[in-house]
Amino acid sequence: MSAQPRDKPKAVNANLTARMFSAMYDVIVMFAILAVFVGGIITAVEASLGEPPAQWVQWMLFTSISYAYYVGFWHKGGGATTGMRPWKLQVADIQTGLSPNLMAASVRFVVFMITLLALGITLLDIFKNNTANLQFIVSSLIPFVSLICMLLTPRKQALHDLLAGTSVFRVWH
Repeated sequence: MSAQPRDKPKAVNANLTARMFSAMYDVIVMFAILAVFVGGIITAVEASLGEPPAQWVQWMLFTSISYAYYVGFWHKGGGATTGMRPWKLQVADIQTGLSPNLMAASVRFVVFMITLLALGITLLDIFKNNTANLQFIVSSLIPFVSLICMLLTPRKQALHDLLAGTSVFRVWH
């Protein structure tokens, strides 16, 4: 008796709203993970040495744990982070339809983090009413370009998806 071939899941390009809500879920999850791991490690080091680790060590911890979370889920976790699952979203390689390989997931993460950092700097500059400088122009341009890419590309790919060769799909099995 031969195994029946499985039907491919039905997928459509994920819309901006679903992507934003899933990102908010991931922010909550990441806040908890970072509080426990980064906060725990920093507190333990400070308790044993009498001072917190250097700022660059704290940033390396933050970046490493964030990388492990996002890239791990995108590459080995079926293409979906914890925040993406309730919305039935999945990151997939454009050519194969499979979860992105380690390189593509890593490129996606780096460009995604640069975009988020630029967005944070932009919002901080707006809050401080510090918008008449080159930093504001450059930092605001990156998330703007990413949003325009998502709105204008046929597969609704943000800048990080275009550069990684991936896209986000809403999947029904």
